[in-house]
Amino acid sequence: MLLLLFLVLVPVFFGTLVALLVRSGRAAFDRRWERLLGLLLSGAALLVLGLALLHLAGAVFTAEEGGTDSSPMRPCRIPGKPAEHVIDYRIDLVPVVGFSCVLTDGSSYGTDEVPAHLTPLAAGLGLLAAGALHADRRRTRAVNTPTFQGS
Repeated sequence: MLLLLFLVLVPVFFGTLVALLVRSGRAAFDRRWERLLGLLLSGAALLVLGLALLHLAGAVFTAEEGGTDSSPMRPCRIPGKPAEHVIDYRIDLVPVVGFSCVLTDGSSYGTDEVPAHLTPLAAGLGLLAAGALHADRRRTRAVNTPTFQGS
């Protein structure tokens, strides 16, 4: 119960704190900084996604390698998993980038070749980047919109 309370209250507290800081600093936050922040976050998201795909490429390269030590596939050699029944591998792109080993009965199991936290991290950075770029676009539109002045 205490853990559940901790898992709920801490994010709410920090979310409120961030919202108050953003709200108080919003007037002083220049449009160029929003654009720069959005571009930096976009670059970080692409970097993290590229790292996940690099891990995936390494797993595929290792699985495709021939030689005397190639059966069962090296990425599929996980203690407690039936590596001797592996016949193929599968690349998972949705919802998380990953590498799975396919067994003779058609079932599969995932490996830890691609760290599982990279895809959600890239998605979170992408959402933050989209929010920053959207805020920049709204501010630009508000500044460039003429106001009506009656006679």
